[in-house]
Amino acid sequence: MRTLPGLSLCLVVALFGAAAASGPVATSASSAGKCPRLSEASQLAYRPGGGRLRGDVDGDGRRDEVSIRYAPSAPASCGIVLVVETRSKNFAMRVAWEYKPGFGKIAARDVWSAEPFVAAIVRLGRRDAQIVVARDRGAANAFVSFIGVVRGKLVLLPFQPREYADELSLFGSVGTGVTNARCGRGGPLVVLGLGPTSSTGKRRSFTRTEYRLAGGRLRKTRSRTIRSSRRRIEGFAQAQGFDALPFTGCVIARGRRL
Repeated sequence: MRTLPGLSLCLVVALFGAAAASGPVATSASSAGKCPRLSEASQLAYRPGGGRLRGDVDGDGRRDEVSIRYAPSAPASCGIVLVVETRSKNFAMRVAWEYKPGFGKIAARDVWSAEPFVAAIVRLGRRDAQIVVARDRGAANAFVSFIGVVRGKLVLLPFQPREYADELSLFGSVGTGVTNARCGRGGPLVVLGLGPTSSTGKRRSFTRTEYRLAGGRLRKTRSRTIRSSRRRIEGFAQAQGFDALPFTGCVIARGRRL
């Protein structure tokens, strides 16, 4: 066997060893900085910290693997993919990095934030489960999207009416308002909001809004707001489970903390 000119045998062994230990790799389409094909998403590398959870996403009674994969050299706007591997087929959907407009031009491997990652699998439907993906983070807020299988495709589940666009903002600050979410197995999703109604902070409001998953959308079915003294409102919020972890009541699997 001839050796490469100027390259020691030890270095050759080290290079081949590193390649073998790297696990799943990006496809040839993504190696040149192009967006990976969704049909090949299950062959991509697992994104570090992206999470790997199991739950019955397609409703066939068997647990499926849910993960965030990525093509390291592809743009962050298209090279990060949510993958659901079921018994019968694989589903994939791009989950672009949303740090700031224009930052999607950087490579997926250079994304420095934890997002996007799989935060939880919840059951808001009768049989199938939905995926909660952490998309972005502010100073005091975490932004999440709900994703599920609708008519054989992995899609975003938008709110209707579009009060939250395609993402729900959780947490916040005492001065501007705090949001949390509870739910029951099979629904509804209950969004809880606590905020000030006076400049002194002595009076506050508490809002409880229910959403039902129907037709691939989270549709508002009921909403109620009460206003009173800070002490009374905070006591009422605590009784409603406001301080619990997000999505308590319908979580099938939970990933890293939001």
